[in-house]
Amino acid sequence: MLIKQKEILDSSIKEQLQKYVYDIIGVIQDVHTELPQGMPEYLYQEALTIALEQAGVKPVKEYQHHPVFRGQEMSSYLKMDIMIPRNRGNIIIECKAIEKLTAKEYQQLFAYLVGTKFPIGILVNFHAYPKVIIHKFFYDQKDNTITAF
Repeated sequence: MLIKQKEILDSSIKEQLQKYVYDIIGVIQDVHTELPQGMPEYLYQEALTIALEQAGVKPVKEYQHHPVFRGQEMSSYLKMDIMIPRNRGNIIIECKAIEKLTAKEYQQLFAYLVGTKFPIGILVNFHAYPKVIIHKFFYDQKDNTITAF
């Protein structure tokens, strides 16, 4: 399955998506402000889970999803840092604490989106300074595209 990346997202869809994740982005920024740079990834992941819970969001830490292959659920699973269940589509958050994001980190998130068929993925790099790096993506199953927003 080949995933295409669209460059442009309809402005009304983009605005709806930004509203859909607005509260989550604020919590991510708060965690980055409160924890010092240079901490291990797992500490940011746990702090983000705590902060999301305190903000009234119900995250699932280290969410496990069993992909389906040829109609059969696999015993192996994808393990995502955080999944947030929402009525209009679940959200995956992948936390990193590395010097620079590479294609490998993006591809990991894209594989999670396609494997789960969840519509929204957020890639966060807490190692960045002075601001946290947050990349938001929308997966459209209909045309099999992933678009940044």
